Amino acid sequence: MVGVRSIIAIDPGYARGGKGCAVAEFLDARLVRVYFARAESACPPPYRVDVVAWEIPTADARSRAKDANVLIRLAAAGASLAGVLAQATGATIEAVTPVQWKGATAKPVQHARMWRSLDAIEHALLGGDATLTAIRAAQRKGALDRWGKPGGAYYPASFATHNLLDAVGIGMWRLGR
Repeated sequence: MVGVRSIIAIDPGYARGGKGCAVAEFLDARLVRVYFARAESACPPPYRVDVVAWEIPTADARSRAKDANVLIRLAAAGASLAGVLAQATGATIEAVTPVQWKGATAKPVQHARMWRSLDAIEHALLGGDATLTAIRAAQRKGALDRWGKPGGAYYPASFATHNLLDAVGIGMWRLGR
């Protein structure tokens, strides 16, 4: 988008044993870094950021996050990290809903679409061929199940990269990419 040089996109995460929020950094509309972070251990990039976009968690009939406490914890983690990074980089903060960045599309389907518009260097940041294989497997499982569960449920529990893919999706949406 015109005037936006760099974006940090956040997919919230809070589990005690988890890695924190998934973060994707874009500089000049290119994905340059993905990682997990928490507000208390955030390490902002050394460049000015225009926008920190974070996903506001929502619940629907298929969601695992129907419990209000889960939604509150996710929102607090995402908003806290967004605030820390915005303060450190001079960025504005924008809250994004899942419907805004992916519509009603299941996450594995959206991830496959995103993958096609990323280049080889960006693929490598996200795990390369192993990630593409996981996306395709999740698409197959979801299609066979007629998408009866939330899209993230079709990835193995150990595949935390799906959260990074969500952060990338948020950033790409914000960039109009």
